[in-house]
Amino acid sequence: MPDFASSVLASILLMAAAGAATPSDDVPRTNAQLAQVTIEQHVIIRIPILRPPEPPRGQSRASLSAPLPPNPPQAPDLREVKGPKCIKVEKLRGYVLDSDTGITLLTDKDEGLRAHFGKTCRAADFWSGFYIEPNKDGAICAGRDAVHARNGSNCDVEKFTKLVPEKPEKVRK
Repeated sequence: MPDFASSVLASILLMAAAGAATPSDDVPRTNAQLAQVTIEQHVIIRIPILRPPEPPRGQSRASLSAPLPPNPPQAPDLREVKGPKCIKVEKLRGYVLDSDTGITLLTDKDEGLRAHFGKTCRAADFWSGFYIEPNKDGAICAGRDAVHARNGSNCDVEKFTKLVPEKPEKVRK
């Protein structure tokens, strides 16, 4: 069998070499066919949801938690203030679902920024993560960009607000 394959390959190479010889004046020349190849780069960044760590097998979450002190410290009440127009994607660490109209993004400096979506978008669609297609400036901007949920829905970001601790009210004497 190897001899048959070698002879077929040799005859194909000889025919190709004969066709590649320079044509004489009596043989018409054929026009070369040109082709164009376009290469596009498509970058998608996945932003993970931040969840509490899972307990080891055989233990429940309740068994891992220490007993609460008599007066546990309360988490500060947060209020929303005007946020930035754009956020650099490289500064995003993750997000938390906690709002009907958007999600809270956490930055590398532990800042909370809430992304508000339009009325047709549900924050619950983002329970399994979402993707961002960054622009050349490397940022996601309100009024310009959208986030893509893993379930297939897309939501335009209407605005960002910054979450800051509520100032305690002054006690009157």
